[in-house]
Amino acid sequence: MAENAALIQVLGAIAYGELKAYDGAKAEAEGAPTEEERRWHRQVAAEELRHHKGFVKRLEALGADPERAMAPYHTALDEYHARVSDDPVEEAMFGYLGEGIADDLLQWLQKVAAPATVAFVDTVIADEVGHEAAATKQLRDLLEHTPNGRIRAAKAARTMHAHMLWSGRSGAAPLMAFLRLGHTPDLVRAIVGGQARRLRAIGIRLWLPVPDRIGPLKIAS
Repeated sequence: MAENAALIQVLGAIAYGELKAYDGAKAEAEGAPTEEERRWHRQVAAEELRHHKGFVKRLEALGADPERAMAPYHTALDEYHARVSDDPVEEAMFGYLGEGIADDLLQWLQKVAAPATVAFVDTVIADEVGHEAAATKQLRDLLEHTPNGRIRAAKAARTMHAHMLWSGRSGAAPLMAFLRLGHTPDLVRAIVGGQARRLRAIGIRLWLPVPDRIGPLKIAS
């Protein structure tokens, strides 16, 4: 019973995260300067909305109220996503690394969830592979054409991690659900390794030995 409650909390966090990702992609589509970019962001928005609805259905299948399951995460995720920067590098890094953590949580969820949930997670990850590859290319292009781009990106990464921790300060108790589901070393490895791998993919070298691949998600160097 405790494990089921923890899974419901985790799915609530992920479902709300997908809803925020949908909102973000929709806003990107509205502000995109070209029709090609608008089409891409609309596609991403449609896929993120599909993910959100899918996790809502999984919550309902577990007998949970989706709105109640998502509620504990509103404050932390709303505060994280509400931050706006005038620096395009910092803004891009916040989106890139924030979405990356969501992807890494999906990799971990494959190890702890029941087969029906895992089957749906597999389809979500299949979409995210394309999203991440496109985001990596876009960010690398930005850094290459921005003075001191990688130095600014490294600073933005530190700012992002500090802001993420600050945003989650009031939601520490609900986030413990991730630990209660088990495979904690895999959870830590996925998040830390995923963040380091993404920084390396955009040309920010770290001393940490990190994997090139976590599940099917791979970023070419």
